[in-house]
Amino acid sequence: MKWYGMLTGYVEVNLWGENPERVINMAMSRGIYLWDIRQVDKGYFRLKVRLGGYKALRHIVRRSSCKVKIREKKGFPFWLFRAQKRKILVSGVLFFCLTLYLLSSFVWFIEIRGNERVPGDLILTKVEERGLKKGVPIKSFNKETVKEKLLIEIPELAWVGITIQGTKVIIEVVEKTVVPYTDDSKPADLVAGMDGQVEELLVLKGTPLIKEGDMVTKGQVLIQGLVYPQIQVNQDGSITPSGNPERVRARGVVRSKVTRKLIGQCAVKEEGDLDTGAETTIVILRFMGREVIVSGPKTVPYERYRKIRLVKTLFQGRNILPPVELITDTYFQQEHYEKNWGVEGAYQEAVKRARAELLKALPQDHRIIKEGHEPVPAEKKGLIKALYFLETIEDIGVYKVSS
Repeated sequence: MKWYGMLTGYVEVNLWGENPERVINMAMSRGIYLWDIRQVDKGYFRLKVRLGGYKALRHIVRRSSCKVKIREKKGFPFWLFRAQKRKILVSGVLFFCLTLYLLSSFVWFIEIRGNERVPGDLILTKVEERGLKKGVPIKSFNKETVKEKLLIEIPELAWVGITIQGTKVIIEVVEKTVVPYTDDSKPADLVAGMDGQVEELLVLKGTPLIKEGDMVTKGQVLIQGLVYPQIQVNQDGSITPSGNPERVRARGVVRSKVTRKLIGQCAVKEEGDLDTGAETTIVILRFMGREVIVSGPKTVPYERYRKIRLVKTLFQGRNILPPVELITDTYFQQEHYEKNWGVEGAYQEAVKRARAELLKALPQDHRIIKEGHEPVPAEKKGLIKALYFLETIEDIGVYKVSS
């Protein structure tokens, strides 16, 4: 019967005076429903009575030597009465709840995973053409249609999967392994991709414009994409072509000695914060100065972190309704580190960092013939710098379409 009392309304009252038991018995004998009757003290009772029965109870109390006082009002009628006094607040709360419910059925985040060669913007453009974009109802698009669209219009994709997590749509793709296409029929010169000294020259097709031992600069033509009917080799090793040449795609190998240099640096004493790789996202709805967490933990689970906040205004409040904002906070866990390298340790670390960066730039087909390092003056106290250099033998030829 509790739900009925909440629906019709009831009050909790204090009843005291001489012989309050007699008042309770008279009320119950007249059909007044009382419950939760508790004796707080001698001659002092606390009980609950329905809103309709309270007037009859008060009439009985007046004819006795007791007193009654309302302690608490509960139920729908009282809530409605208070709500009528706070129409704007209630309207705001109802609007907020309705907005929250509606927002949970829309797409607000689209995440793309697995793409390396295919641009994410291209994938987003294609899925938007099939109705999948931010701000649309989750049920307004067909996942199978979107997947079919991507596979047909982006031939570089081998597989597409779409999953929905709350208000986020995750598009996972697997790209095809494609052998790079080269038009071998198009005439082209072989030019230097970087500066170097030619150590080995092997001409398979075309006319060489350099010889072994020459210093060449980036962009210089090494093997010209021209074949002459007659070629005369001079005493110094150079050649003199003659006749009407034919345009071809130059072929050959030009291995050169290449020198790379890079300055690395390291502080004698280092400290800072590094990302651990863990992250969490909290989505917040802001309305009328209040914020409600839509998804994610209530508190940041990390002691140290950095935060990135994105704010999107959903409704530009006009006249009556205030603006509604969707806030996305991404927290990246960090840990603090301190490292005292010392002068020698900092120098070795600077060398190590510079070498690691240089090795990243080397092609697969290379041979290191010399490497070394030397200290470099630093402009700031406590900072150590080192110049690292690498000498390699590698093929420096790259194609440039003949004009």
